[in-house]
Amino acid sequence: MLTSRRLLSGLMAAQAPAAFLFHRALQRPEETQSENLARILRGTRDTTQSKRVPGFSKIRTAREFQEAVPISTPDSVLPDIEALKSGTPHVLTREPVIRFEPSGGSSGASKYVPMTRGLLDEFHRALAPMLFDLLHSRPAVREGPSYWSISPIGRKQGRTAGGIPVGSVEDLAYFPRFLQPVLSRVFAVPGAVARLPDVESCRYVTLWFLVACEELALLSVWNPSFLTLLMDALERHGERLAEDLERGVCRPLPEGEGVIAQMRFSPRPERARVLREALRSGLQGRMLWPRLALLSMWTDAQAAHSVAPARRRFHGVEVQGKGLLATEGVVTLPLFDAPAPVLAIRSHFFEFLDPEHPEARPRLAHELAAGRTYSVLLSTSGGLLRYRIGDLVRVEGFHHATPCLRFLGRADAVSDLVGEKLAATRVSTVLESLLPTVLGGARPPFAMVAPEWEPHAPPAYRLFLETDVPEARLHEAAQALERALCEGYHYRYARELGQLGPVSALRVTEGARHYEARCITLGQRAGDIKPTDLHRQAGWTAWFSQQGPKHP
Repeated sequence: MLTSRRLLSGLMAAQAPAAFLFHRALQRPEETQSENLARILRGTRDTTQSKRVPGFSKIRTAREFQEAVPISTPDSVLPDIEALKSGTPHVLTREPVIRFEPSGGSSGASKYVPMTRGLLDEFHRALAPMLFDLLHSRPAVREGPSYWSISPIGRKQGRTAGGIPVGSVEDLAYFPRFLQPVLSRVFAVPGAVARLPDVESCRYVTLWFLVACEELALLSVWNPSFLTLLMDALERHGERLAEDLERGVCRPLPEGEGVIAQMRFSPRPERARVLREALRSGLQGRMLWPRLALLSMWTDAQAAHSVAPARRRFHGVEVQGKGLLATEGVVTLPLFDAPAPVLAIRSHFFEFLDPEHPEARPRLAHELAAGRTYSVLLSTSGGLLRYRIGDLVRVEGFHHATPCLRFLGRADAVSDLVGEKLAATRVSTVLESLLPTVLGGARPPFAMVAPEWEPHAPPAYRLFLETDVPEARLHEAAQALERALCEGYHYRYARELGQLGPVSALRVTEGARHYEARCITLGQRAGDIKPTDLHRQAGWTAWFSQQGPKHP
């Protein structure tokens, strides 16, 4: 039987050609982007959307493309998406849609992204050089299996009215078919875990396989709090899990027997002993997985607040930040020798809006300036053209001639109940400066602002804090936030008119876990959930109040 080392060395060799092409493209971004645009235009000619654009077949250059094709948004493409869901062909591209991937934003509304073979190939054009760099630059990662989730656990699947699948069955669906058998043999957790009906069951079964895998070398998640919650679940259910490992069974909470019956569990008494010892000693990851070499997770924007809690149980393990990967496409990928994640120059055609000059022509990849902030537009072989994904990035430098981009947050994260135009970036800045001062120490593990609508009262914002400080300090934090927000003209004006009530504060327990639970009920997928300082959805007071301090 081939070892993980030999399989992963073979996987690295398989990615070498794509990595070579990517590194060559880094030196010629303008030419590479022109090639991408030509490929995307060929795939979208003679489609419903191309027929709406006069002279579409004559477009050859980036400037002609920008002048002819309007910028699109999730709302503007919705009629085309609905037509695709009903089974109508050749709406956005000439390629058939092989599945839809649901994607949820901070508002909780789900949108459906059409996946085509061409779009999956564009994903691989970024994933391949990233994989090669990871395995080549960190040989210790090749020494054992990985837990690496491209898609989140706990997702639901189905079909559209036109019979097109919704959601991929396993993470391997993002990779070319010839690589899938190799990857399935180096993943520590079987892909079938994704079929479990709820997040708690997924977590429990995932933990069974992770604890059983002594040689684990890589843990890769998206949101750092996802890893924190996974380890918290291990602490809560540790003794039950140790019993299951001892007996060679798996009893997830609360359900999942149908999927469980298709998996193989053998007695692992030695791993049960190691787990119990780790639980008695503070549950450090290296006690369970001595070969663990790398943690991969988001480290930018608001996810940065969740990194330290995630690392608490992984002392001495290196952390690599992820690039910016949306359901619609790949924006950046991490390379160990680059100053920040590098633009996925071979994947899609990119444009960059300057927020300070929104009427100006969007810049192209080779026109970006170091230190400037931009909003990203994507054109992909999935058929989305000049699509505003709503992400802000800052140019941190260049790798060869290609820009390296740091994710800053959402460009469109603005709450506007009565005209106050409260931006998430402003809320983040305020919380970062005032919370440590007012509460006397580090920022709390969970802090979030969200609107609330109360009967017989104007709407107002509420500050949710996971902290043990006295009630008086909570009230002081709310007042400090109110004063800071009133520095903004629109917020202050809404308060002066009485259209908006004052900020209040509410203490919460296990904020990250209960936040995740509600986001799932709003249609998001567990691993896809991003931390946020400003959530635009109301109803959080009732949700947190119902949860209380109990464990499920």
